[in-house]
Amino acid sequence: MAGNPGTPYDVELDPRYSHEGARPASWTETRRLLAEAELYWIATVHPAARPHLTPVAGAWHDGALWFVSLPQERKVRNLADNARCSLLTGTNRLATGVDIVVEGRALRVADPARMEKAAATFRAKYGAMWDYEVDGEVVTGSVGRAWMFSVTPETVFAFTKGCVAQTRWRFPV
Repeated sequence: MAGNPGTPYDVELDPRYSHEGARPASWTETRRLLAEAELYWIATVHPAARPHLTPVAGAWHDGALWFVSLPQERKVRNLADNARCSLLTGTNRLATGVDIVVEGRALRVADPARMEKAAATFRAKYGAMWDYEVDGEVVTGSVGRAWMFSVTPETVFAFTKGCVAQTRWRFPV
């Protein structure tokens, strides 16, 4: 598979879910929307094979979506058994805007240098509310002593409203 990390190698407009004449969404614009979103929903798989969905604050950093969670939370326990997940964000409207789904694997990041760069992205985005400080392999802040996770996209979908279009990007795995 060709491509650089964070760069899709394939883009497709699905005609089954797109108006005639619709064009694929721009990856640059989609990345901007991912970076600016205030809230994301993460979907994980419970060990009983049922879905688990919960909101998270997140940041687009270094070609991936990052989030922070306490080790005892349900989503973290789910990810320990199955790292596959989806993160969703968007406008939550029928006729305007874009909804985005990022599919990938959530990996815990414990490298303090990488964590500090991601923490700086959180601080710049959310301000004092999410002012994470790196402390070894955890971050401390408003949520307590938490773990950092990174979800590098494997597949991303953008659902554009108005002139309805469903765009899919695939990434090197």
